[in-house]
Amino acid sequence: MLPTKEIYSIYPSVVPANKEVEMTIAPLERAFALFDDAEYSIAVASINSDELNDYYTSALKLEPCKAQNGVIRFTYRFEGEQEHFVALYKGENAVCRFYVYSLYEDLYATIPIKADFHSHSYRSDGQRDPAALAGFYREQGYDCFALTDHNRYYPGGEIDEVYAGVDTGLLRVRGEELHTPTSPVHIVHVGGDRSVCDRYFKTPEKYNAEIAEYEKKVPANIPEKYAYRYARAMWATDKIHEAGGLAIFPHPYWRPKNLVYNECDEFASILLKSGMFDAYELVGGMEQIGINRSVNLWSELRAEGLDISVVGSSDVHKIENSIYFPFCFTVLFSKADSEEAVLEAIKSGKSVAIEANGSDEYARQFRVYGKLRYASYAQFLLTHFFPKYERYCEGVGVSMRAYAMGDAPRELVELNQALAQKFRMRYFGREEALCPSAEILSFENKWREVQLEGPQNKGSNIYGPQNRQI
Repeated sequence: MLPTKEIYSIYPSVVPANKEVEMTIAPLERAFALFDDAEYSIAVASINSDELNDYYTSALKLEPCKAQNGVIRFTYRFEGEQEHFVALYKGENAVCRFYVYSLYEDLYATIPIKADFHSHSYRSDGQRDPAALAGFYREQGYDCFALTDHNRYYPGGEIDEVYAGVDTGLLRVRGEELHTPTSPVHIVHVGGDRSVCDRYFKTPEKYNAEIAEYEKKVPANIPEKYAYRYARAMWATDKIHEAGGLAIFPHPYWRPKNLVYNECDEFASILLKSGMFDAYELVGGMEQIGINRSVNLWSELRAEGLDISVVGSSDVHKIENSIYFPFCFTVLFSKADSEEAVLEAIKSGKSVAIEANGSDEYARQFRVYGKLRYASYAQFLLTHFFPKYERYCEGVGVSMRAYAMGDAPRELVELNQALAQKFRMRYFGREEALCPSAEILSFENKWREVQLEGPQNKGSNIYGPQNRQI
């Protein structure tokens, strides 16, 4: 994690649309407390406004404002559901720029959650311990993940046991990846209260009898060559739904041993249009060519009227040098931080699939797939919220792994989690802004006087009309 570039913050950064909101601009470091006797001004512009002037930002109307106790407070009504920028000036000099997103009431009431619903541990063919894997996820800013080991439902319980009673901030959703016998179709099961794969491993005679009945139910329009696979997918998704879980169709363009696609175009289309799946794993677990084909297939099927929720997943097997973890994931908008609410958000289409490049984190770019409303908001969060949030989550994840090995106390995990939660609450306006205390202001005023008494020819930012420091 590289050092943050910001020295000021604006609270809240996500606000209700079309309502007066009190905003606070505050320093993130002691030396940058705002001067109470300086002349400042604020300018606001909406990103999606219908402005004909290409140089609109140069014609912004500046509203004068004053700092008090090292911070600036102002009230503003952000119109519509969109992104806005807020610029702070001292005289004619721009000090810093912030970005704010305003939301209509229904979306403002939700919690944005970074999630991955397809992962593997050492209990199947992954390379990391389940509890350690959970720590790696939290370290990367994930709020939620499902351990979906191949034909194994139980390893997730291992995570619950290790972190029992510890507030990690990471929601572990139950799951498994099904490989029904004789069928190459993989199905990700998340959220069910019992295993489905156990049914074909522990009671194979009953499974075979049930499959024989399902084969009779295959619709007549399904080509004969796909019938046996279709029947097994019907059985699997039905059993997932009976367990209260969601069925996700993953990686059709994964190429086992770099040979043929896991599912061809025709059969992948048939499965997606069948209505048996709750979500489509649009990105993840496939090389770039596969992801491109997956997105293009989804686009064509949408044009034909398909409406299916999408998720992004890493299908992680190894952590180091992975092109999928943590670069393919889901952002969803949930009513609560619970398994039930998360599954409902996916089912109701309030999720987007994310694909990120793995370059320098300062220049990282994201491809966001989903409905425009959710994709627009997610893009804002990926640029302005999640990178900052990850800095707090890093401490949580590292201390989780230390705790799992008996090298750190529970209190360390929870102290780190409390910091992450505080930042999150402030960002979304659920908690008061972080402002310098009287003690901090006294400290800064003392050292500011020392700075002012020093020589002016040493390039100190506190002097001159071009100063950055306020």
